Amino acid sequence: MIRSVTPAEGRPARSEETPQRQWSPDRTLRRLQALPPESLTLAGAAAEESTRAHVTRCLAQALPESAPQAQKIRADLARAGDHHPLAYDELAAIRYAGMMASLVVFGTLTIFVPRQIEPWCLSGLAIGMFVSWRFPVWRLRRRAASRVDAIERGIPDLVDLVSLCLSQGLDAETTVAAVGRELRSLHPALADELAIVCRKAKLTSLETALEEFEQRIDLPAIRPLVTRLLAAQDDGALASTNRD
Repeated sequence: MIRSVTPAEGRPARSEETPQRQWSPDRTLRRLQALPPESLTLAGAAAEESTRAHVTRCLAQALPESAPQAQKIRADLARAGDHHPLAYDELAAIRYAGMMASLVVFGTLTIFVPRQIEPWCLSGLAIGMFVSWRFPVWRLRRRAASRVDAIERGIPDLVDLVSLCLSQGLDAETTVAAVGRELRSLHPALADELAIVCRKAKLTSLETALEEFEQRIDLPAIRPLVTRLLAAQDDGALASTNRD
């Protein structure tokens, strides 16, 4: 026999309990106002990084670039191994700051120097602004070309190691990761690119990661390697399906 349970004295029944307090924006605002000011601000390093990123973006937007040229610069940044989210903005900010510095320095000199020296100051202003505009991009392209050359020197070793791993029955993704670790000491730039391929493969697919690797480095020797890895991936998937 099941007996009904009566609530203890002084304690209301469940049906009569006070309902839970509903969320109130006023109550939340009062709680936030009661917190100390330092708890509502970013940490020192994070706040400094946020401010630097904001200033960099503002300077970059002050010097707009055409879409095709901006795409070329971004491609050169990727080839140079500069994958920071603010890499393009930082480069544009440096170019803008250099042009403004040339304008301020030589413009001020033009005001105070004798009249016969003014043409030299104007020439310095033109040269300074031109160098500030072109030199960072030229230096970036030199770095990108040097890194691509270093990667190209490691392609024969990469092909040999990929062939060895695939012959041992490893799948394509495991092969890329293992080869990247083996090449770290000899060809660090190539190892960095293979690490990017591995991370991208986990986020999307190995096919997408390899195709982006080929487009990013843009070397003829990479296309056969990518084709072989994708064929090995398809063979592995087909073999797995047959076993199932």
